[in-house]
Amino acid sequence: MKVFYKNLLKAYSGKCDGLVYYYDPQLERILCRRYVKPRATVQNAKMAATMKNLKSLNLSDEYITDLKYYAAMARKPGTRLSWINIFTRLMYALQREYGTDISTISKGAIYEQNLPCKSVKSAIEAGLLEPILDYQRLNSGM
Repeated sequence: MKVFYKNLLKAYSGKCDGLVYYYDPQLERILCRRYVKPRATVQNAKMAATMKNLKSLNLSDEYITDLKYYAAMARKPGTRLSWINIFTRLMYALQREYGTDISTISKGAIYEQNLPCKSVKSAIEAGLLEPILDYQRLNSGM
């Protein structure tokens, strides 16, 4: 649902009255949705632990810039991609193809084992991400 304000606040976000408000930069709009409290399940706990570990990798700014470029180039009409979606997709593809446990992986282990997720270019060449035009320049390390 689009949100309209009498006095627009461009940075308004958060929860209020059972709704979640957020700004979508691709649509250039403030949106809201109903807040749904997630149920506590084993799968949710496992997912939270995995995401916490992926966040602890402390990606370099250059690597994030490469992921943002990839997201912009790989976007299809009617879809929205962010760099974090691409990174998560890449890490789950790594887990599926190489049997790597992403809930415990570290940046040091990635470089020691020479895993293809160390750069976007090597991930594309390994088949973990779909190729895009001029992907060879996306070679910044994690």
